[in-house]
Amino acid sequence: MGKSEYRMGKPKNRWYYNVLLLISILLFISASLLSGERFEESLLVSLFSSIVLLAATYTIQNRGRMLIYIAIGVIVLREGTTYLNLNQYIDTLASLANGGFFLYVVYHLVRQVARSKEVNLDVILESINGYLLVGLSGSVLLALVYHIQENAFAFASEGTKQLSEFIYYGFITLTTIGYGEITPISGMARLLSIFTGIGGQLYIAIIIATLVGKYLSQQTGNR
Repeated sequence: MGKSEYRMGKPKNRWYYNVLLLISILLFISASLLSGERFEESLLVSLFSSIVLLAATYTIQNRGRMLIYIAIGVIVLREGTTYLNLNQYIDTLASLANGGFFLYVVYHLVRQVARSKEVNLDVILESINGYLLVGLSGSVLLALVYHIQENAFAFASEGTKQLSEFIYYGFITLTTIGYGEITPISGMARLLSIFTGIGGQLYIAIIIATLVGKYLSQQTGNR
């Protein structure tokens, strides 16, 4: 396969990568919330998380090989901090890299939706994946705040908090549901919670307006 063909990412297969990304995100969220502390279950969560990162790279048009190498680097860094108990600075770097990578993918997915000439399956899947990745980005960064400041959040239940707690909190904040079991206490936790909630609402408003505009234009052009 030639370099130019690789960089174009075979647009006709974009729907496949978008479906793969959507399924892997849903499996990762489900596994994170339903799994316990057994090694086999945590390994399954890590597997789905890695698939999310790799699948996300293939949803971006005109991607270069470097993006895949970066995704692999993020996976190695994250898994190294999870299973090798590396120092706090490397753990912080891994969380920032993970959240930053998701936001980078969201930026490109939104850009692709904005540049698309018509509303089709690819565009709809990219819109859904972008929204879910915004939630995952917020969740990872919120977990990082808790890792740095243990008193950043107040929880209704006792015990050590895992990433699954922040995936739950990140998405109920993104959707502005806010049941109240988790409350941001520190300034950084509150600020990031605000940004997550605002980001979710802005994303929906912008994407829906874009899709409706393109659909109406598409219908007018077909008359």
